[in-house]
Order: sequence, then structure tokens, then C-alpha cells
Amino acid sequence: MAAHDEVYYDTLPAEAISAELQPFIDELGLADNCEELINQGWTVLQGVASAEFNTRLRSTILGLTSGRTGANMLMAQDPVFAEAVMMPKLMAMAEFSVGRGFLLSQVAASVRAPGSPVIGLHADHNWLPAPFPAHNMLLTACWACDGFTEAGGATLVIPNTHTLRRHPNAAEIAALEGAMAIECEPGDVAVWDGNVWHSNYPRRLDGERVVCHITYTRLMMRQVEDYAAHANQLIQDYGEPMAQLLGRHDMLMSPTGADYSKLRTTFNNAKR
Repeated sequence: MAAHDEVYYDTLPAEAISAELQPFIDELGLADNCEELINQGWTVLQGVASAEFNTRLRSTILGLTSGRTGANMLMAQDPVFAEAVMMPKLMAMAEFSVGRGFLLSQVAASVRAPGSPVIGLHADHNWLPAPFPAHNMLLTACWACDGFTEAGGATLVIPNTHTLRRHPNAAEIAALEGAMAIECEPGDVAVWDGNVWHSNYPRRLDGERVVCHITYTRLMMRQVEDYAAHANQLIQDYGEPMAQLLGRHDMLMSPTGADYSKLRTTFNNAKR
């Protein structure tokens, strides 16, 4: 959460919390969530924002989707999404999971009505070859605007599959052995790493299940969405946290080539 002049030669283990991040984890009460993410591949964050914010997020998604099943590039469409991605608990968990200097990869939404199809078992590291790296590359945060229940079409997860560090095969996709529902309250955020196998249950209830999908990634990974056309305005509106999320704090993807003034910061961030 801060740049330092000291040069790091060591890389922290995947399960470690950096000395700089630890005070934020403690202040936000996230120590148990960090442990769950490491041990089971997923966790649920509570108290990320107010009930009023959750209502605004949900209504904005429904207004933008207007009968469709989802929408993408949401941070360019309404300020509520920039507020969501920069919530302190999400930013802290992202730094813990995908490292200092992490980037925003995607802000999307899904609206599931009764009978919505199942997406199929997969790991979000789908575009990485196996075995997956020891350090997580991608963190998904699903903001449950509506509570998650199995009957309501909750995310299905197979705990501990993150330790396999590979994609599920056809037989495993069909069997769904060990699958369970991530159940949580409206306004909670379900978070999982890029390794864990997950899908969703079909929705059997009336009404809609509205979710905001936010993905963070390590600074060297290619993002799902390209906010380059909106970056200057977003950074002007939201400042330094947004500049980091959009890659302005590292030496990569500079329009004039590698920005060597940021070399030390980038190399240090990659190790934390």
C-alpha cells in the first residue's frame, strides 16, 4: 500500500503478509479471511460497505443491464463501480493475494433469473498453463448484491482444489465431487483465488440474483478489460489508488516505452 526506497532481494512466500500490509489487515479485521483464502482457496468478506451502498450498486446494475444477463466495462459507466473496486477491504485482500502494485482486471455484472444456465466448473486461471504458479495471479471478488444460497444460484466451489494448481478435467467437471455453495448475506463479497475450481448452481427461486464481479491481477498480467481510453479521467476523479489499479505506478505499458524511473518500485512490488 506504499512505495519504499529499500531494495528487496527476497520474495515473500505466497501465504505471508508483508510488514507494510499487516497494520491494514489488522485494522480491517481481515486476518481470518487471509487464512481462509490460503487454506481453502476462498473466503467471504463482511462489512465491505454500507447497506445503502449495496442498494445503490444493485439498482445501478439493473439499470445498466436493462433486461440483459450482464454487462462489462462498468467502471466507465457509473461512479459506483469505481467506489466498489477501491473499498479498503477489497484493496487489502487484493494486495495480500496478488501482490503490491496489483492491477484492476475486470469490472462486470451478472443478473441471474430463474432457470439461468450453469457456467461450468473451471479455475479463473483459465489462460495460464498448468501447473499454476505458487503465487496467486488472479483474485475474483463477487459482490453479492443479493444473498447467496444454493437454491438462489450461488457460486459453487470445490474447496482445496486451489492446492492442485491445475485445470479440472472432463470427468471432474461432470462429477462435481465435493462441491458446496458459497452462502452469504446481501452486501457480502465472496472472494476466491485463481486456482480454485468453481461454477454456480442453477437458480430455482423467483426474482433475480445480481452480482458485481471485480477481478484484480498481479502487475505483470494482461487485464481482461482495457480502460486506457478512460484512465486519465478516472485517475483525475479518484487519485492515486486508481492510478495504481490502472498501471500508472509501474514501469510497464508506458506509451514511451519502459519507464525506468519506476523500475525499483515495480521490481519491489513484484516481490511483495
